[in-house]
Amino acid sequence: LINAITIGFGVGINATIAFYLGAQRKEQADRAASVGFFINAVQSLILMIICLLVMPGFLRLYSKDTGVIDYALRYSRIVFAFAVMISFSLSFEKIFQAVGRMKVSMVSLMAGCISNIILDPLLIFGVGSFPAMGIEGAALATGIGQTVSVAVYLIIYVVRPIPVRITRKALSLIYSVGIPATLNLAVPSLTISALNAVLAGFSDVYVLVLGVYYKLQTFLYLTANGIVQGIRPLVGYNYG
Repeated sequence: LINAITIGFGVGINATIAFYLGAQRKEQADRAASVGFFINAVQSLILMIICLLVMPGFLRLYSKDTGVIDYALRYSRIVFAFAVMISFSLSFEKIFQAVGRMKVSMVSLMAGCISNIILDPLLIFGVGSFPAMGIEGAALATGIGQTVSVAVYLIIYVVRPIPVRITRKALSLIYSVGIPATLNLAVPSLTISALNAVLAGFSDVYVLVLGVYYKLQTFLYLTANGIVQGIRPLVGYNYG
């Protein structure tokens, strides 16, 4: 849900920036980037609080196993604490994409993912001087990975400036594009959540199988989604 809303409004930011750059209206493009970035940060903070509050009841819809629920709560509390970092990372991603700097997004995402992969065993099992944190270690590794992605964006933003600057003002256009994009991303998650609730009535194994399938299914549309990411700023710029 947090990703759906953050990415959805990121798409709005992306399209708005590209449109204004194409129209040679740099000040409005700066405003779109700045306001969009701020909106996403506030939204992610609100969503973090909501998700932390509803998690116990939400988890009980899918499992009666207190051990599973305990693990999930211990994991989610740490992961949700990094919700704002997710917002920063995804907002920067859409801003860089809007000006054609796709490789920066790729490098930033890879840096975060590789950091996560390396830190997982170190923090879960306590390798060397790292503490053995178990499920909390997995969550912390995820959060640190997301923070690394943001750090890469910030460094490149300062060292190799982009045509758009984050300062402070173009709300209507961001929302008109962002809300439909958000719904497109959120509806599949809601569908899976509803299906999980049904399957949990039979067995936790059914829920696990659906989770594995859903992960594999994403590979079916990753290529098309990548092409869309490249098309969007081009269309927006030329339309502007």
